[in-house]
Amino acid sequence: MSDIPPAPIPAKKQRAPFRVFLPLIGVAVILVLYTAYWFVASDKLRATIEDFAARSPTSDIMVGWSDLSFSGYPYRIAVTFTDPTAHAPHTPENWAWSASDIEADFLPYNLRHVVLKVDGHQTLHYSDTRGPHARRHVIRAKAEGTWASYVDVAGAPFGRLAIDIKSLIAVRDGELAPTTSKPSGERLAAGRLQLHMQPADDPAPQTLASILGNDTGSYDIALQGDDVTLAPGAPTTPVLGADIKLIAVQARLRDVPHNSSASLVELSRDWLQKGGRLTVSDLRIKWGPLDLWGQGEVTLDDQARPKGQFDAEITDYPGLLAALVKAHIIRAQDAKLANVGLGFVAQLQGKTDGRISVPILMNDGKLFLGPLVVAELAPVY
Repeated sequence: MSDIPPAPIPAKKQRAPFRVFLPLIGVAVILVLYTAYWFVASDKLRATIEDFAARSPTSDIMVGWSDLSFSGYPYRIAVTFTDPTAHAPHTPENWAWSASDIEADFLPYNLRHVVLKVDGHQTLHYSDTRGPHARRHVIRAKAEGTWASYVDVAGAPFGRLAIDIKSLIAVRDGELAPTTSKPSGERLAAGRLQLHMQPADDPAPQTLASILGNDTGSYDIALQGDDVTLAPGAPTTPVLGADIKLIAVQARLRDVPHNSSASLVELSRDWLQKGGRLTVSDLRIKWGPLDLWGQGEVTLDDQARPKGQFDAEITDYPGLLAALVKAHIIRAQDAKLANVGLGFVAQLQGKTDGRISVPILMNDGKLFLGPLVVAELAPVY
């Protein structure tokens, strides 16, 4: 009988405790729940959009598209409209807009915030309401990037809006790419345009609208345009030229009516009836010979022409006067007298850098630079 010892029994392999898998299980459950939520939110958003489009023939704005698709999982809900259109036939402007496509990005956890991106060409048809006969116009535009963000604010008729447009080219009553060497239509180009607008907590004293018990609100606005080029035939180009290096405005739009109209003309008329006004806290313009800073308040008169007054500072007023003479806006003799008078005023103000404080008045359809009438003001609508 052999003395060989029996083989040892192998130790039983220990299993990993169940709690090791709990984080993975938790992640998987969250992922499944989030995926289900994403598709539920997408379906709800699709139903809302399609319901709005179905009701649009009876509303102020009629909308449509050739195709509607959803993507963006898991970070966002991206809604792509192919050949989108919007039309407001019952407004005074009777405007109609169309584009190649537009993408609307929603955050799955906050459907009150949407980011819009427009690619390709855009077209806007509208009627000019000024004058006895409404003339029909068409604006064709394209840009390297058109981006907008809108956040719905509870309790406010209009929320926070931001628009950013880069490398814009727009033509009114012409073609973007004319087949002839001579451009057609009225053209405008801009390196960049930005607009920001949001409801304001306005502690202003009682206004006409508040006294009358009208439901209005105030909005803070910031607008900036860089490297803007106007059409050569624009009314201002004989004096200031076609190139605007900078125009920047920070203002508060007061007594804005809680009106859901799709017409800027109707909104403007309602705003004017309620005593609305625009309070400008910071205005900067660098345009040809004009280098201006100002602040003031403006509204519209009964003919929808700008009316108001600004306290402004102007740099190089001799150059501005020379440009007015060259454009036959004022006579050379009046410019000499104004130059002497403004120089004397500058000395009294202690200005030695060519800058002078001067009031700017808009009244009776005329724009006054100090005592000089420098331009006629047309109705806004």
